[in-house]
Amino acid sequence: MKRVMVTLAMSMMCAVLVLAQTTQAPKPGPEHQKLAAFLGNWTFEGEIKPGPMGAGGKITGTDRVQWLPGGFFVERRADGKGPMGEMKALEIMGYDPAKKVYTYTYFDNMGAAGSGTMTPSSDTWNFTGTTSVGGKSMQERCALTFGAAGASLNVKCESSTDGKSWTPTVEGKATKART
Repeated sequence: MKRVMVTLAMSMMCAVLVLAQTTQAPKPGPEHQKLAAFLGNWTFEGEIKPGPMGAGGKITGTDRVQWLPGGFFVERRADGKGPMGEMKALEIMGYDPAKKVYTYTYFDNMGAAGSGTMTPSSDTWNFTGTTSVGGKSMQERCALTFGAAGASLNVKCESSTDGKSWTPTVEGKATKART
């Protein structure tokens, strides 16, 4: 009996080793490569509109957008100033091949957190999701439209507390630094 168990264990280990050698690590696909449009260092100027999340006013900032190792996800780190002071944010964008949808998740230093999906269409990416801060939750949607050669990005965002009436929240323009 002991000999059978040892033989069985050895057979299973060999099968695992063979499987490990024949299975290749996943590689990013063409869907992941579409996210490359966001890569680079950006400067941003715009306006936050007054609304449920606070006062409005001018915002400025910089974004550093790069691949996470492996090339499946894009990391965006944002630093800026707005009506409520210094702003810092982290956002991860990716593609979910099981659901066949682009996704994003972000967090900022004011306690906001949000997530949703992105849909590319020509030179525009439409973001739709939810965000919450200070115990308040709302729906958001943004249109990010790339300018000539992807060197600029026009941003228009709206929010809704009921999903029916939408109010502008952010408008501005990002410009990619030349490399």
